[in-house]
Amino acid sequence: MKLNTLNPRIRTILAVATMALVLACGKQDTQVKDMAQKAEQAQAVQTQAQQAGQQQQQQLAQAGVNVKPNPETMQLTPDQKALLETRLKAEKGTGTGDLLQAILDKDQEITELNKKVNSLRALLPKPVLAKEGDNHYAMAMAFLRHRGVSEDKAKDMIAKTNILEKLEPGWEVYHFYINGKYGTSVSQGHAPLSPTESIKLAKVKTEGERDEAIKSGQELAKQLDSLNIEKQRVEADIAALRQEKTGLMDQVASLNTLSEKQKAKLNSMHYIVGEQAKLEQDGVVVIPFFSKNRMGVNAKSMRFDKDLPLDGLAEPIVLIKAADLGVTKIGKVNVVPGSLIKDQHYSISYAADRSSATIKILDLDRVRDDRVAFAVTQ
Repeated sequence: MKLNTLNPRIRTILAVATMALVLACGKQDTQVKDMAQKAEQAQAVQTQAQQAGQQQQQQLAQAGVNVKPNPETMQLTPDQKALLETRLKAEKGTGTGDLLQAILDKDQEITELNKKVNSLRALLPKPVLAKEGDNHYAMAMAFLRHRGVSEDKAKDMIAKTNILEKLEPGWEVYHFYINGKYGTSVSQGHAPLSPTESIKLAKVKTEGERDEAIKSGQELAKQLDSLNIEKQRVEADIAALRQEKTGLMDQVASLNTLSEKQKAKLNSMHYIVGEQAKLEQDGVVVIPFFSKNRMGVNAKSMRFDKDLPLDGLAEPIVLIKAADLGVTKIGKVNVVPGSLIKDQHYSISYAADRSSATIKILDLDRVRDDRVAFAVTQ
């Protein structure tokens, strides 16, 4: 029996019950969420300081003053302030004098904002400054393992957090581990773009995509309104649900069967095999010269249509044949993402005539329910 054949009232009640369970679990994470909120507040205030600093630089240029504030804090040095105050006395009563006074006032505003940022950051753990090629998942795993959390438990914790697929150099990564609960937050720091802006640039490339996102948001708002109406109806139908318990148990058995299928899917590696040039052209992988291989912007789950079951197999293998790709021989197989380490997570061997390549999975947990691309060159 399929889920969509359930009594509409039962489906609705199950949905609301699930929502209530999520909310209940959320209450246990209050301290972690509070720390994440403080990190967001600190970033918001720092953004205000940066914007004020940009206005200050524009006003300095208008006043013809060749002074550059501290790029880290956007504040003037004591010598710079003294210089402006001297100029202000000389220009008093003129338009330039008003502009210089506005610059000094803006510097005081920036000073107060920086004090607020520092007071908020004093309540937070020290962030890790992201470097080129850093991986958010790997950083989170290293943080938890360093605190004695087992690998399996760490994976479960990380799976429940918002892990970014790509980190930009200069972003500040916060890790919170409180009373057995893990959370993470990424702020802009002194990088040119914030995480939110970076994600938007990566996902929204055309006007049509933006229109589609707006349309989707409107549809979700309608669905939320509908859910609120259904919630009110559910409260009146709970008594009737108890009478349908027997029938519901049969339906739960059907759901258990579906769950087993989903479990098999979760215990597999999802992969794609293709020529490297085609995979790069399609935006599925990025194979740079001087950094690790990584997934491209079009590395959607639906593209990874091959599953390699991992249960019950000591060392599962993926066999790649040149003939299947329409090439005469296989020169090299690049494994993406680059965080997968050869001879640690996998091994690779080639036939003597290069007609095939065999990839053997050595670390099953590393690729479980994960996407892997095998990019082949001749």
